[in-house]
Amino acid sequence: MRGHDVSAGEGSGKDAARTALSSSAFHPLRRLRVLLTAIRPPEFAPRLPYAALLLTADRLVLADTFAFSRQGGHNRTRIRTDKGALWLSVPRRHAGLGQPLTEVEVVDDGWRRRHAAALTAAYGSASFFEHVMPEWADVLATPGSLADLTVASVRFTARWLKSEAEIVRASDLPGRPSALAEVADVAGATTVLTLPESARRDAEAVGVPVRVLRFEEAERRQGGEGFVPGLGVLDLLMTHGPAAADVLRASVQRVDAFGAPRPRTAS
Repeated sequence: MRGHDVSAGEGSGKDAARTALSSSAFHPLRRLRVLLTAIRPPEFAPRLPYAALLLTADRLVLADTFAFSRQGGHNRTRIRTDKGALWLSVPRRHAGLGQPLTEVEVVDDGWRRRHAAALTAAYGSASFFEHVMPEWADVLATPGSLADLTVASVRFTARWLKSEAEIVRASDLPGRPSALAEVADVAGATTVLTLPESARRDAEAVGVPVRVLRFEEAERRQGGEGFVPGLGVLDLLMTHGPAAADVLRASVQRVDAFGAPRPRTAS
């Protein structure tokens, strides 16, 4: 089943948002358990922990109204080459601090051609290159802002992982909320799913329970000898194709409440 793309319907305020988010993904039977909402800025060919959220969350709100961060994965990803890991970056027009992703302009300096050439050189002989690359080329051709490009990237990832998560853009919510607490409130989040690096910040910002996805990347087959950790999702898809979701699930250790003691490990 492919991920759901949902935009807010007519109306205003929280009621309109919650009506728009009442899709088939939230069947009454699913309410027998806690529904998890992840709220993350969209990433370009996401990191694997981010991709794992697509397999764990019931809903992913792509926070494209958040400010661009040089430390984020908004415009870059890592692939494996015969010389090791390589960053692929999307050039952007600099316009000062605090610029929301929806307003970040992508600079057309031939980067799409360079990316395609680098991916072909790195993965041209990979098992699923011929299946993945045409779809990724469509992502690279996405017009508009950096937000549009990265949202397309996350949706591409969701399709390949057969994610059942409902995907929502923060910029499509009433009022275009741009702060974490506002997004959680307007989206009607009852429990927020996050990653360890942002767990404390998220718990302090939102007024609902927070759960943390613990991800520890397991070694897997890659092109070439040895294992290079920390690559983006393209490496996984090129080498494992439809089995990528199972590889990711093998790296998910657990989901626990923020602040809960970690289980003891055998010595």
